[in-house]
Amino acid sequence: MPRFNTDTEEIAPFDFESNLFTAHSGEKQPFNQMENSHNKNKCRFKLPEEDLKEVQQTLYDYFYKLMVKDFPEEYCVVADEETDTNAILRNSVMSKQRRAHDVYPISDELPLKQAVEQGVVRVEKSEVYRGI
Repeated sequence: MPRFNTDTEEIAPFDFESNLFTAHSGEKQPFNQMENSHNKNKCRFKLPEEDLKEVQQTLYDYFYKLMVKDFPEEYCVVADEETDTNAILRNSVMSKQRRAHDVYPISDELPLKQAVEQGVVRVEKSEVYRGI
């Protein structure tokens, strides 16, 4: 039987009382199966811990790998109130305000790099980091 390797696209959920993640893809089928977990108003999925294994398998069948991040602060950026955050919001799973700054966990490496290029600061390099 022929075998082939195929790359999987990584999706990063963040554990904030439940697993939160965003997913932007042209392929809708695997995400339609998670309709109950999707919050359209906040453009994110909220996945209870007990559903994690099942959803991981469903996404894996469509070549997505759900990788829970142990240290979400590594994926967070801080923006001040003057920063245009539209692109950042599209790729973040939530926002939290602290000391007149907005903190955003970004879904994966590429949007994280793009956000930093737009002038936001990675959270571990900011004064806002303590207490998050």
